[in-house]
This record gives sequence, structure tokens and C-alpha cells, in this order.
Amino acid sequence: MEVAPGVDEVYRRILDRILSGYYPTGSRLPSCRALATELGSNSSTVDRAIGRLASGGRVRTVPRRGTFVDQQDGATVDAREVVATELDEVLLRARRLGFTALELTGMVEVALDRVDSVRRIAVVECNERDLRHVQRLVQRASGVEVQPVLLAEAAGRVLDEEFDAVAVPIFHLNDIDGLVKDLDQVVELNLVASPAALRRIIGVRDQESLVVVAASARGVQWMTALVGQYYPGHIRGVELGPDAPDDGAWLEGEPVLVVNNAATLGPIAEAKAGQVIAIEWELDGRFNAALRARVENVISARAVVPRPGTGEA
Repeated sequence: MEVAPGVDEVYRRILDRILSGYYPTGSRLPSCRALATELGSNSSTVDRAIGRLASGGRVRTVPRRGTFVDQQDGATVDAREVVATELDEVLLRARRLGFTALELTGMVEVALDRVDSVRRIAVVECNERDLRHVQRLVQRASGVEVQPVLLAEAAGRVLDEEFDAVAVPIFHLNDIDGLVKDLDQVVELNLVASPAALRRIIGVRDQESLVVVAASARGVQWMTALVGQYYPGHIRGVELGPDAPDDGAWLEGEPVLVVNNAATLGPIAEAKAGQVIAIEWELDGRFNAALRARVENVISARAVVPRPGTGEA
């Protein structure tokens, strides 16, 4: 049974990233939940580790905005220094236990092969609920380790350098512009509305009109096209971002709302609506079967491209 990393290990791993410049000064750390998933820990442990970093002046937390890497005194520590120090400690302990240099060399080679063989892909989404759901779907379909990346927390990252492949729903392809260098490393996810949500839309066909709500203009267009395949009446689209007032004034007496998880529907608006149909996404069954092969093709193509500055595959 794998043991989740404790506070000390989580603290050290985040600190290593700060010292090496992986999280540069001024950048926002991923959420505790995202870090917990990535590091195989839990949110409480990550929160305590970040608290320790804050006490040491490494990070600062801004209410309602997140945790940011603080300006450090002195030059950024070379990543090699960080790794070399820990490697020295491990090798010294191994030598004291009686391992020879030849044995240690062999163990390091085996460990490197094992690490290099691990395939990692990122799944990108715009909201936490869809992100966790799509992460589970892709992991189950691909059989590859999947790490969640929230769009709002990905600024400044180069995802195709961090991961072997980047999986993103087709309707978010434009949103990852600037987050990847090579679009050939992107696996487009064909998501469809869940059958349960579609049945509910079909069930309100007798209504003269309904409202489609999404967090962006493009989201409204996408949702309107989806609902229009199953609903024959008038569809009114409403763009409702996170800063929209929760007064429900835009409802105009409409009895049915169709929303996606990216939309911020407050309790007042939800109470005024007669019926709320939430769209949950699933992988298209036809695409689902081919996803594993698609991921492997992307990773295999990447493997034969020389690494920058080395000339090696």
C-alpha cells in the first residue's frame, strides 16, 4: 500500500520547485487541492506545508486570490544544487549500509529507467468539478497517469514540457494557446453531454423557451448548439461569469435553465428558476475506445524528437 507523502516531504517538494525557479517569484501556486492530487497527498497536508513556507517567508497568501511566491533575498538556487544535496545524503546513507559503488550505479540506472518509463499526461479544464470528472474519465480510458490542471492556475506554465501529452476538451483548444509550444502534443477530448442531462432537456420540450447559461460567450454558443439538437423552442443565451451579481434579474421569468459547471449560478438565481438542468460531460463512446492509442501515438512521436541542446532522441 502506498503511503501518502507527509508534511515534510510535501514541504520539501514545493520548496524545491521554488528554489529551482519552477515556481518563479510572483507566480501563483496551484490550489491545495490541485497540489494534493499532483503530489499524491491530501489538501490538509498541503495546506500545512504551505503554512510552513509562508512562515519562512517563501510564499504569501492573498485572501480570495491565492498563494504567491514571495521575493527572495539572494540569487535563485540552481536546481542541480537542490538535487545534488539530497542525492549526497542518500548515497552517504547507502555507503554506510555497505553498498558498493558498482551496486549503487546499477540501482541508479534501474531507477532512472523506471522513472523515464512513467507516462504522464495533463488534463486541462476551466472549473474544478469538470476537471476532476474528466481526469477520472481519461485515466480510466487511457491507463496513463493523469494530472489535473486548472486553466486559471496554468498561467506561465509550458505544459508540453512538464508532461508527455496534454489532453483538453475540444471547446477549450483556444484557451491553451500560450500554455503549450507544440500543438502536436495536445490530445483533443471529444466530450458529449451525459445521457441523463439529455433526457432532462428532452423532457422540457413542451416549454416555449429556456435559458442557456455559460461563463463565456463561446461557452454560450457551444451550449446553445448542444441544446438546440434536442429542444425545438426558443433558446436565450446568457453569459454569466464569476463576477456576475447574484440577483437573477436576467431570468426574465424563464422557467428552465440549462447550465454548465463553469457558470456561476448563485442561490438567488437558482431559487428563482423553475428548473435547473446541469450539463455533465462524458467522453464520446466512439472516441473513448481510441483514446489510449491516441495518447500512445503522441508520446511515441515525442520520443523520437531530439531533446533541445542534446541532439539525442
